[in-house]
Amino acid sequence: EKQIILTLEAEEKEAICPQCDRKSHRLHQNHVHLIKDLPWGETQVILQANRRQFKCDRCQKPFSENLDYVEIRRKYTKRLAEKIVREVTQGDIHSVAARYGVKDSDVQKMVEDLGKLKIEPPSTELKKLGIDEISLVKG
Repeated sequence: EKQIILTLEAEEKEAICPQCDRKSHRLHQNHVHLIKDLPWGETQVILQANRRQFKCDRCQKPFSENLDYVEIRRKYTKRLAEKIVREVTQGDIHSVAARYGVKDSDVQKMVEDLGKLKIEPPSTELKKLGIDEISLVKG
């Protein structure tokens, strides 16, 4: 199977700490990740991304930079997940997974992840919820 690997490099030299929202320039470690993306025709596209880890000067804790095109702990892009989920609605998980070269379990995670995003949270304006009993004996 043909594949192309694209190496990505961040232009910014800093990242924002998720704890205190301050910028950090202090690089702690580099972690290279291989991330599947949408295929280019018949060619599989792999993104080689360096998810840098910084250390916050204020918090003194390490944190990984945010890659907005991939969810945390996932090995595929958001746009690949969206395309696969659209195709699963017209087929089955196994055949779609085989077509894109991913595991069945990854397709299942994609469906679950996108499902969580689409479901609206319950209203916070709800004050009371009343449930009435139904008696089958009374008719």
